Amino acid sequence: MIWLTHHTLARRLISIPLIFFTAALLLALAPLWITIFAVLGLLSAKLRSSVRCLCFICLFLLCEIAGIFASCWLWLHHNVAQTPRQAYLDANSALQFWWADTLQRGANKLFRLRFVIEGKEALDGPGAIVLPRHTSIGDTLLPLSFYAKAKQLKVNYVLKRELLLDPCLDIVGNRLPNVFLNRVAQDMGPELAGLEKLAAQASDDDTLVIYMEGTRFSKAKRDRVLKALKQNGDQDALNRAESWTELLPIRPAGALALLQGAPNKDLLFLAHTGFEGSASFASLVNGSWLDTTVRLRFWRIKRADIPCDEAGRRTLLSDQWDVMQQAVCEMMSK
Repeated sequence: MIWLTHHTLARRLISIPLIFFTAALLLALAPLWITIFAVLGLLSAKLRSSVRCLCFICLFLLCEIAGIFASCWLWLHHNVAQTPRQAYLDANSALQFWWADTLQRGANKLFRLRFVIEGKEALDGPGAIVLPRHTSIGDTLLPLSFYAKAKQLKVNYVLKRELLLDPCLDIVGNRLPNVFLNRVAQDMGPELAGLEKLAAQASDDDTLVIYMEGTRFSKAKRDRVLKALKQNGDQDALNRAESWTELLPIRPAGALALLQGAPNKDLLFLAHTGFEGSASFASLVNGSWLDTTVRLRFWRIKRADIPCDEAGRRTLLSDQWDVMQQAVCEMMSK
């Protein structure tokens, strides 16, 4: 535990000053880069969203700074005033909602995004295990903004450990019952046990979000997965993966651990289109978000329809990924 504390401190001593330095640099040079990229946007269609992209990056950095200060104040207030533990967690959860909501509303205005939602009836009911498609930095906010926030549900994420480099996710995310997964651990037993514990402690109002693909989709990543499956000689897995042209094959172990820990929760699937081609901040410069219609489709699998055995659950998850593929293709064609 001491090593973990030192490791966390060392990480934050790098990530937090870096956020402040980058924000100060971008804001100080704003007149220069706005002028340069505005001109470049006139000359090249690929750079037409460069100013909007940089403005969004500035918004992100300012949200990070505000989140860092707010999280410090919450910690001081909790320890000085001796506020109840649950009140402290609720305040951090509210801060998480504010951070995500501010980024989403900022992106909506800067890039003139339009959202079309299908399957709203699936959002009714208690907190579920949410299994979304993963293509972009933007889709991580979708379950929170269009499900958890709308239904006043608490949300807990299963995220990759690399995201701890984001100070707000590191600080607030570790106060709340989230799990930062080590995807390359030689022994995944402790990681999966952590997910099962997270689910077991979740209340009916808690939403659990996990991205079964494990990483953001890209054609290059899909090609690498298909090549590996060909080398492994797993023809059944290869055939199924080849049918998922807009998705990466699922890594079901995490979702199965959540189901094991929370056997009374429904599954809520989320297909979406519109964020393709924007896997990172840098890729936003190409204008892929500008005037985009983002389509979302939700559907729910009731607990009574979820098999009790692991083999049956694996089959269910794979079958629903077929449904995900079909939904994505249908929405892309609109």
